Amino acid sequence: MSGTFTSWGALVQALQKEVAEATEEVVDDSLDDLYRNVDRFYSSSEGRYHRTGMLRMSPQSYFSGGGSVSTGEISLNTGHGYSPSGRDTRTIYGYAENSGLLGNGGFWADTISRIPAHIQQSFGSRFY
Repeated sequence: MSGTFTSWGALVQALQKEVAEATEEVVDDSLDDLYRNVDRFYSSSEGRYHRTGMLRMSPQSYFSGGGSVSTGEISLNTGHGYSPSGRDTRTIYGYAENSGLLGNGGFWADTISRIPAHIQQSFGSRFY
């Protein structure tokens, strides 16, 4: 952010815009990581069991920016039904994360571990 501001309100508005853009960038980059990491889960062979692919379709994000607050989140949509196992989807995804299913676990932990770097990059490039 650079420039000259003629009023306090103009400065506040410019700062809010930068914070919103940085926050949205962190959310987008983190969602990209989540998709890559979930794809890595599926990179192991299936064997006799054929995966449904529900986990691959589950990454989602939310962003709300502007004004005095900008916020965002990434998550796995657990609203999809997963009935063959008799367990809820959240439990199934927990098994997948912890390598309790056929696939490469750790996709969520790896995604979360990269968020601080995204924050540093996005905010650091704007506010240094």
